Amino acid sequence: MGHSHQRRIEEVIAHEAALFAALLIVALVQTTLLPRPFDVTFNLMLLLAICHGLIAGTTSAARWAFYGGLALDLCAMSPFGLHALALLAGVIVATQALSRMSRDNWLVPITGVALAGAAYHGVYAFLATLLAAPVDLQAYALYVLLPDTLIVTIPALPAYLVFRWNDARVRRSVPVDVY
Repeated sequence: MGHSHQRRIEEVIAHEAALFAALLIVALVQTTLLPRPFDVTFNLMLLLAICHGLIAGTTSAARWAFYGGLALDLCAMSPFGLHALALLAGVIVATQALSRMSRDNWLVPITGVALAGAAYHGVYAFLATLLAAPVDLQAYALYVLLPDTLIVTIPALPAYLVFRWNDARVRRSVPVDVY
């Protein structure tokens, strides 16, 4: 009686397809609609994956990062898997480094996004150097990594609080078996 309901394969596939479709919409918004002040992109996908990961854990966030990265690769027409691997690295570094900290600490999302931004851009620059052309690391750090990380850090706390509120709301709606 106390066993969790095991979902059928069709439900799992439908859920994963819906998650990919939602993250594809986020990627389309990020690459086409968001403004680019001083030619710096707001990395919405990184922000969402990290905030979700700090609430739900590394495994779930890795799925978000992988699907979101593939969606960004499709939308940005970059080499397939480049954003996915960079987002995975950022999510894993941030969620593992902050896994033991309290979810009530407001520095967690800010630190998580900063760590994830550094890891994301480090892996992205490394892979871009391997796959495309050499990257000037000093210029990349100054003109891409630093501004992008700072811009994504600004809404980290409000986004995290929304994710935390939603998690608490969803957990309250779960029925409890009373014997």
